[in-house]
Amino acid sequence: MVGCGLLVVSACGDSGDPNADSLGVAVTVFVPSGRDVTFDTGSPAQATSVEFTVDCGLGGGARAGDAFTSEGTLERTGAFDGGSKGVTRVFEGVVEIAPEPCVIRLLARDDDGEAVCIMEERLTVEPDVPSELYFEMPCYLYGCSTTPLPDADRVLKFCVSGVGVILSAETPAMAENVESLEYVLSSSIEFVGDYSGSLLFAGPSTADFGAGSVPTDTWRTTIDQVAVGSYLLELTALDSGGETVCAVETEIDFVADAVAQIQVALPCVDAMGGAP
Repeated sequence: MVGCGLLVVSACGDSGDPNADSLGVAVTVFVPSGRDVTFDTGSPAQATSVEFTVDCGLGGGARAGDAFTSEGTLERTGAFDGGSKGVTRVFEGVVEIAPEPCVIRLLARDDDGEAVCIMEERLTVEPDVPSELYFEMPCYLYGCSTTPLPDADRVLKFCVSGVGVILSAETPAMAENVESLEYVLSSSIEFVGDYSGSLLFAGPSTADFGAGSVPTDTWRTTIDQVAVGSYLLELTALDSGGETVCAVETEIDFVADAVAQIQVALPCVDAMGGAP
């Protein structure tokens, strides 16, 4: 899925010492309100603040100690008439970014401090090429891909970068009392909430739970749209009475413009009795 996109990366101005651990990069964010387009509340979306978080060095085999993170708030510096996009507010600031693959997350809030828009982009800043970054966050319904939030009681709609998720799990075939699998994805972003559902039985397979390959049952589901960010995934195997047979949890990060394939093994050792 394509989120609200990165507009320009251009060279202009000194961004810092190329030998430093991070570079001070000028970031500009444009937030159009959307002329004659409103949220379900009936008022135009007006962002009054933009927060940022940058995570670098989290992939590509990087060690946890090598990860770089910076966060803060951009300053609102002006506004202009964006034509069909309505009044467009401008937020600027200098953001510390490491010269390696990174993810930047932008979150816009309204006058009440409510989150109205979130987007995420992957980027790499070269240490010897001064850079400026420009983003557009169209926090309105028209012209922006939207991800429905799992809480059906919410009345606001949000512009959110999203990903598709393919979730599969393996349970030992000898754990015969496993009748169903359920999942819960709990977001680290408060307003996103949780995604939950069931995995369907997809057939027999094999897997290695640490003591060699054994026959397994495969369970699978797809989630069309999940807001980008960090999540705790909880998988629970249930018996015919709805009681927990075994469970496992793991932390997962979803980035924009990707399809996430997640495979999880549930050993369910207790359910196998004395089986090897």
